[in-house]
Amino acid sequence: MEVSIVKNLDNKSAIIALDPSGMGKAISEFADQCRRAREIGKAAAIPDSYRDVDNIVVLGMGGSAIGGDLIRSLFEGELTKPFQVNRDYAIPEFVGPRTLVAACSYSGNTEETLSGYAEARRKGAKIMTFCTGGKLKELAQADGYPVVLIPGGLSPRAALGYSFFPIMAVLEKLAFLSPKDREFDEMLAVVERIQARMDVAVAENENFAKQLAREIYGKLPVIYGAGGWRATVAARWKGQFNENAKNIAYWNAFPELNHNETVGWEAPAEVNALVHVIILRDAEEAPRLAKRVEVTRELMAAAVDGFTEIRAEGTSALARMFSLVYIGDFVSYYLSMLNGIDPSPVRVIDKLKAELAKLG
Repeated sequence: MEVSIVKNLDNKSAIIALDPSGMGKAISEFADQCRRAREIGKAAAIPDSYRDVDNIVVLGMGGSAIGGDLIRSLFEGELTKPFQVNRDYAIPEFVGPRTLVAACSYSGNTEETLSGYAEARRKGAKIMTFCTGGKLKELAQADGYPVVLIPGGLSPRAALGYSFFPIMAVLEKLAFLSPKDREFDEMLAVVERIQARMDVAVAENENFAKQLAREIYGKLPVIYGAGGWRATVAARWKGQFNENAKNIAYWNAFPELNHNETVGWEAPAEVNALVHVIILRDAEEAPRLAKRVEVTRELMAAAVDGFTEIRAEGTSALARMFSLVYIGDFVSYYLSMLNGIDPSPVRVIDKLKAELAKLG
């Protein structure tokens, strides 16, 4: 059976056969996607009046919202306006004429985002849209709002560059963020170095992502972020395990998990023994946070299968964040291979959307 052959993560032909839609190719070409995404954002025509706002709200779901989540958590100490990501049909009551709303839907047809767009329009918000087309493009063009078109052909989760860097560039353009050209260049260099170490062509005995995927194969991954933007990256890892590998996974963040989840490792012992904890670390963690991680490992050691710590790479926060994001993408991809599952289709989500569509 082909599934047994792909257990050899160095069997490139078996991997390609299990990945007909090219998820692995999309992951490998992420640096190029980021370059193109930044160019698109820099070229976007945004009215000067959009500078005159009191707050910013990003509308999105799933892979179309994660870019906003990462921007919020990475730049919350620098953004000159309050920034919120809205993952729902309804939008906050405070949204109004002095709110900048970024409606993000890769397909342009996400029903929650379209609902939020309609309400934001009714409230007189300053709206811009990020999509490949669909209903969102049609509505925005008809209503006279800026449309930032991004390339199609990918799964939303594989289009993270397009959900992050155009928004970042627009925020720079509107002076809500300082220029990020230097940080962006460093981030690209870090991503390309990781790609060179973790790509499909790199043998498992030299490939950390393949090794970690094998370590967690058949287990329950629990991803912990060491505070700040590491928490958002942990959520990204969890989503990638779910959608790419079709593998259940969970995430949490320090220090919050020390106030509840830490106690939960006492039972049930049979389930806990299947858990492999992945902790996302960074050189700029606060000393007390680093101590929490250390002590938590000691407290949990006897309860779980094991731990893997992954340290961010790079100097700038942008580079360090994307280093951890990118490693997770590779790990989830190789886990999908070990699970014998095509990483691209999300049939359960498709079925759910089809059932909801019957409601009109």
